[in-house]
Amino acid sequence: MRLRTCLSLIAHASLSSSKIIPPNERCFTAVYTAYNYIAFTTAPSNDFYETQCEDSLKVTSTYASSEVLCQPDERSAGISQLETLCMEFGFHLIPRQQLAENLTTDAISRMRAVHYLEVPETEPFDVPVLITRPHYDRVFRTIDTWAYESWMHYAYGYAGYLYWACILGVGMLYRLAQQLLYFRHDHLSPPSSRQPLQQIHHQVQTHFVVSTTIPSHGREFFCWTFSNRGEAIVTLGFWVLSTVACILSYRIFPENIYWPEPSTQLIRYAADRTGILSFANLPVLWLFAGRNNICAWATGWNFATFNIFHRHVAWIATIQAAVHTVLYLVLFFRENDVWSELTQPYLLWGTLATVVMVLILPPAVNWFRHRAYETFLVIHIAFSIILIVGCFYHTLIFPGHEYWFYLWLPLAIWAFDRILRLVRMVHCNVHVRMSPQSQLQCTSSIAIYDKAADLIRLEVVPGSPSLRPRPGQYYFLSQPFRLTGWESHPFTLGSWSYEIGRGGSSSPPAFATKDTEQLDVTQIPLLSDDSSSSSRTRSRTTETQSSYPTPRDLKLIFWIRPYNGWTRHLRRKCLHSPDRTSDVTILLEGPYGHESPLRSFDSVLLIAGGTGIASAVPYINDHIARSSSGTRGDGDGDEDEDGYHAKTRTQDLQLIWVTRQPAFISQLASRELSATLGRDDFRASFYSTSPPGPWQRQQQRGAHVPDLEFPTTTTTGNPDKEVDIIEGRPNLAKRIVAFAHEARASDSSAAVLVCGPRALADEARGAVYGALRQGYSIHYVEESFSW
Repeated sequence: MRLRTCLSLIAHASLSSSKIIPPNERCFTAVYTAYNYIAFTTAPSNDFYETQCEDSLKVTSTYASSEVLCQPDERSAGISQLETLCMEFGFHLIPRQQLAENLTTDAISRMRAVHYLEVPETEPFDVPVLITRPHYDRVFRTIDTWAYESWMHYAYGYAGYLYWACILGVGMLYRLAQQLLYFRHDHLSPPSSRQPLQQIHHQVQTHFVVSTTIPSHGREFFCWTFSNRGEAIVTLGFWVLSTVACILSYRIFPENIYWPEPSTQLIRYAADRTGILSFANLPVLWLFAGRNNICAWATGWNFATFNIFHRHVAWIATIQAAVHTVLYLVLFFRENDVWSELTQPYLLWGTLATVVMVLILPPAVNWFRHRAYETFLVIHIAFSIILIVGCFYHTLIFPGHEYWFYLWLPLAIWAFDRILRLVRMVHCNVHVRMSPQSQLQCTSSIAIYDKAADLIRLEVVPGSPSLRPRPGQYYFLSQPFRLTGWESHPFTLGSWSYEIGRGGSSSPPAFATKDTEQLDVTQIPLLSDDSSSSSRTRSRTTETQSSYPTPRDLKLIFWIRPYNGWTRHLRRKCLHSPDRTSDVTILLEGPYGHESPLRSFDSVLLIAGGTGIASAVPYINDHIARSSSGTRGDGDGDEDEDGYHAKTRTQDLQLIWVTRQPAFISQLASRELSATLGRDDFRASFYSTSPPGPWQRQQQRGAHVPDLEFPTTTTTGNPDKEVDIIEGRPNLAKRIVAFAHEARASDSSAAVLVCGPRALADEARGAVYGALRQGYSIHYVEESFSW
């Protein structure tokens, strides 16, 4: 009987969870709940609400006790609430008027008052009875405690939402401050008035953005990895909040009518708390995992940051679900009802959901994910679907489906992300050219494998002519006609150019030597319109070209290092061709990413490792284009009053590139970097970590340079230019401090961008942190994608 009454109370609380039994209803609720421990001979059945609503003796007794124990307003609110519950379960509460002759003052005074458990339920009453004040107080305190605990379960869940809202709010304020400092640098008041804001920004950069959790331990903290101290503080703060939410605010007293033992009360409340908090974490879990994350748009934080938050929320939600399951098993064993309960479908579904949450964690560790990303992704998606389905069926028993709110939100977030991904994919890859002969224009691509550089150069001409490449962007690439065509992989946009060809007129102008003439990205307007007749510059040659409509096709360039899975398949496909070139069907999804405000700094140092050069080259080309006078804009708000692109403040641009293969350096030096080498405002240092070959030893000059760097000379595709490739690795700490000192000596603002392997990024971050501690002012940007 006690267990049945407990479950009935849970059902009642579920129905009224939105109001958690308002205070003016608790008196009447306590009265009719007290009669669950008193049996009457007129009970129509064992159904809780049928006896509660239509048992004449029980209803009469309830009305009578409420006359004695409750205030009129409490009695009125409670009767209305009970009538609503009865109707929801298909019953009708006997009206008070129908029992009025048994509810007179004289009739009530003659009724017997019964203490809690004074009369066994095996001895039913055949007349109405009252409950004593101690009996009522005991039940009321139980009801009031249940209402309090139910409210606290939800309150701590909402506290988690408030926590993340505050963190995101701080992120948005910090981004606004950065815009005031850098994006609108020329429109602000004199530097002296910005000094307090700059000092605050310097302290935030030093102690939260650049510094690792513990500088002497790098990114590692216990068994976790964080990019910086700010991420660690935010994540640990949520761990603390989640722990506190699970162990505090429990009202335990020995006279609880449902769970007399204090230990049982604690187990029950903690089981409910952990289950609800686990559910409450699911929307956050899905939000932080999406590619189209509105939080990332608002704060400017990259995917790697939200991926760290996503993983820790997943760990917390999984631990809470496991504790919820274990504690309920303990309760069932205490009730000696474990086997009958475990056969209930809702418990089986809940157990399944917990199990898959636990099983998701091992494949998500870095070691497994980096070695078998596609397998991890399939497991992750399949188990996530099982999790949501299991949670829906687990909470199906609760009237009103109150907990489904936590489940519909992840589905809505998932649908929003998938719809936007589909929109991005269609936008990038399909375009209907509106002309006398309407054409369907789709994405085309070609993959070229360079064995010496061990690199795939993927050139993609998107179907859409309206893409506007910018530095800092990355795309997801997929190959739809493979067996695993649903897979998509992120790659940084390394470079782009425009070529005349696919959309050119049938009668090309005389100055066009061939219909696939390629235009260097540094010689065209930033974000130019491919469908326009031609870009207007101030040169006479361009004026001549503008009389001939010559649409240009945008070509995006990606550098892919082949490892396992899809990249290895792409390399194999290229190797099957005599010229190591393959026409592949590639679909683009994007662009994603944010452009860093490097052009707002006087001195910029770009540090790249391997294919991390893909993050640096767009900023280099952006600098060249903005340094060119008279660059015409496209009306996107990034122009001056004459419509020309805003010039860059950067006067000194430096590049340090470390890669294993010298051939990769030579390839880019003769192509994407050829227009940059030799400029007065650009300096580059190239490092190769591969052992020198015979041809390198013959050309080695033999002279020592600082830090034991041995230069070797290779000739690029342009015979007039030579590139010094230094064997070994640079001393980044020394180079960064020298860069910072040089910037301060010339009273220049400085920024450092790093993209490369973790070891290189850690070394650069540590060097910048040391420079900041010495008082140098450096804006640090790290481009990394953790999947």
